[in-house]
Amino acid sequence: MRTALFTGAGASCALGYPLTSQLLPMVRAQLLNQSLFQGLCDGRKEAADRVALHGFLRKLYPGFDDSADQSLPLITETFSLVEYALANGESLSVGGFGALQHFRDLLKQAITFLILDDGRKARGVSADVVQAQRQLAEGISNWFGQRSDSAALISTNYDISIESTLYRRLGEAEVTKRIDLGFDWRHVGDGRERSRPSSDPRLRVYKLHGSVNQLRCSSCGYVYFNPLGSISSLAFREELFDSNTCHCRQDVRLELHIVAPSHVREVRDANLLSVWRTALEWMRTADRWVIAGYSLPSEDLAIRSLLMRAYATAEKRPEVTVVQRGQESKARYELIFPKCDFRDDGLEGFLAREG
Repeated sequence: MRTALFTGAGASCALGYPLTSQLLPMVRAQLLNQSLFQGLCDGRKEAADRVALHGFLRKLYPGFDDSADQSLPLITETFSLVEYALANGESLSVGGFGALQHFRDLLKQAITFLILDDGRKARGVSADVVQAQRQLAEGISNWFGQRSDSAALISTNYDISIESTLYRRLGEAEVTKRIDLGFDWRHVGDGRERSRPSSDPRLRVYKLHGSVNQLRCSSCGYVYFNPLGSISSLAFREELFDSNTCHCRQDVRLELHIVAPSHVREVRDANLLSVWRTALEWMRTADRWVIAGYSLPSEDLAIRSLLMRAYATAEKRPEVTVVQRGQESKARYELIFPKCDFRDDGLEGFLAREG
């Protein structure tokens, strides 16, 4: 049975990562206690980046330091304001084009930090909770691994909590030869080009908005991939060295390969466009969809369009299982997928039933 496991922010939340609504309050808290960016680069640059980001946020939101957490906007709104101003040649209170680009880069750096292990430590997550989250990730990986020859992991999330377990089990050599990311890539270690498997990949992992184990070269457009873990922090290092520069040229730092959460979000990168097309085709031909932790928000038009197009053009209507915590999104799903199996007891309940 061809299966598509589609994961959204709720799945990452169950595995210990913050929801969108938590991100800006967490950024503020870690700016105030000076823990944001700790360990990403040298102390001098960390401090300068904190000062710059804090200054931008206070200019944009003069009441930023004193507002209650629930009064802060979603970080999606903040990105949207910046992206809108950049797209329309407008300035905000933070400054003109260069300042807006710097602000956007620092915001991307902040949300990346919050989903790295260092960011989780800075949040004070207890060892027991982390262990329970790891066990849940192992459970999801086991379920997916039993089907991986005929399954694809399709995700809107940046973290690698599910696929990293699969990579470790297969081993780097096997992953390198037989993984389909939806695009050709370079290995972060030796820079060699790896083409997509021509047939029968062992793993299919399609990250619609990029991932923390990927970096992109702005010159040649190639993406570097690391099957052993996150490499996103390399994009923030001030010095240039082999691991954060491309083999096409040594004077350009590799960039984050993530699409910032924004209502103005456009995917223009050729690699990600290939991921979206590949994900659409897999879902269109799959027998079963399991959609976990994605609430189908009305403003997320691109993902909603992807799901609706795949469903409308499917060779045969897939069996759709929706895994959520609570029933808040039940009506939205049943409007689009009337016969879906909606389960409201989260990933733990799903895994218990599926064995």
